[in-house]
Amino acid sequence: MLPASSLSLLDNAQQLRESLFADAAVTMDAPDNVSLAFATTLGHGRLDFIEFNPDFNVIISDCRWLENGEITYAGEDWVRFNFCLDANARFQFEDRGDFALTGCQLRMFYQPSGLLCAHRFTPGRSVCATISIKQTHLRRLLDTETAAPFPTEQSGDGGFFFRRLGMTPQAVRAVGDLLAMPHRGALKRLYAQAKSEELLVSAFSAAPANDLPSAPLRLRETERTRLLEVGRLLETRLANPPTVSELSRRFAMNRNKLAYGFRQLHGCSLTEFVTRHRLETAWRLLENTDRPVSEIAAGVGYAHVQSFSAAFRRHFGVAPRGARRQVMAQ
Repeated sequence: MLPASSLSLLDNAQQLRESLFADAAVTMDAPDNVSLAFATTLGHGRLDFIEFNPDFNVIISDCRWLENGEITYAGEDWVRFNFCLDANARFQFEDRGDFALTGCQLRMFYQPSGLLCAHRFTPGRSVCATISIKQTHLRRLLDTETAAPFPTEQSGDGGFFFRRLGMTPQAVRAVGDLLAMPHRGALKRLYAQAKSEELLVSAFSAAPANDLPSAPLRLRETERTRLLEVGRLLETRLANPPTVSELSRRFAMNRNKLAYGFRQLHGCSLTEFVTRHRLETAWRLLENTDRPVSEIAAGVGYAHVQSFSAAFRRHFGVAPRGARRQVMAQ
């Protein structure tokens, strides 16, 4: 049974461990270093919960969900970095936006105190390292008294933001290292902290401090529903996506509301959404089939394999053939 109320990530996510994973086999080197292995009707997999201090922790997960589920996290002033190798889920932050979580990607977001995050997962694999860190600790790490690397107090709505970036090869390797940690006890904690800080460096290096979203639009429920339908339509039309004019007519929304509302709800522009889903679909095809790269490129809407390879490298930090070799080596 999933928890009905919102959960805290304090105390090394103890509420989460005692609810969703209450029946898991537990290995505990210390209260701040807990490993779980679970197999239920909901799914199976393993997780590591490692708390470096009360303001800085990491959850490392390799799970396969067999059923739909939902967990709600309480807003506790965390900045969170979700370094994901694979996922099939969504985050909904009340009226701030509904964000798809698919494929290999870094998601950075700030969840102000009091703002709830509904984490909805569907059948499929979830492989990621999620770092949660308080803004005060972030300032200490970066040796700055005036601002965190993301000046959230300037972004409206209590500072909430949600941003996506491609995973660099270094970040992909660091997540793989966390998943394959051979250490136990104090060495495991030390190793995990070093890798988590390496991942933070990669995130800060890739995200300019002044790249903040503007104040959000207030969307009516009917508009939110239409914009979610726009996303679902685009996912089915990757090879031949409809134009903005076509979408505007079909969903009875003016072009500005469509463009700005879509960006707010999905965390990216219409073009970025199509590109991301094209490339994430291509990654899954490289991972799960032996189809030639040229065939995969054409299937996701690229007329020229060179353009596909360049876009794939920009997004994932590795060429398509390199990604296939990387997946086969895992």
